[in-house]
Amino acid sequence: MKAPARLTVVPPVVQPVEDRLRVRLVIELVALALDVPSDDIRSPSRNNARAARARQTAMYLAYVAWQWPLARVGEAFGRDRTTVGHACRVIEDLRDDRRFDQTLDRLEAALAGLPAALEVKSVNFA
Repeated sequence: MKAPARLTVVPPVVQPVEDRLRVRLVIELVALALDVPSDDIRSPSRNNARAARARQTAMYLAYVAWQWPLARVGEAFGRDRTTVGHACRVIEDLRDDRRFDQTLDRLEAALAGLPAALEVKSVNFA
């Protein structure tokens, strides 16, 4: 009789410093697009509905535009992966609104090429 196969769990690759810098960027972009102060988006409070929706939007964009796993998005935003999953479901449902969908399309396009551009550590112009 064969021994049962062992499940190997591989933790997600997370670069906390770089990811947090990227999150700052997406938060600033969402703040500008949705006219919500970025400090409100970063706040842990859930009392401000507009800020909470903007935060959900930022998490959704990191998940979709950068194809990060939920756990990585959660780590970068200081939230649990289940919170990120909920945010993604909420925002996906809101995409039925054509204007909101168009806004998200523009934000996704703006973010799509950024990870590669942000990975450049230094440039030699000599």
